[in-house]
Amino acid sequence: MQCFTPGGELIGKIRVPEATANLAFGGPKRNRLYITATSSLYAIYLNVTGAQSP
Repeated sequence: MQCFTPGGELIGKIRVPEATANLAFGGPKRNRLYITATSSLYAIYLNVTGAQSP
């Protein structure tokens, strides 16, 4: 999984051992990233807060 800035610059990669399908930010501070994959759900705490939906 690759992470890009709004301008399209690659800022990092998150290695996942299988194909990913979707992701969402969650948790009380929206700093936990949930990644759905072929047969697993992955979660990682981040040092940033995810964008809030309108």
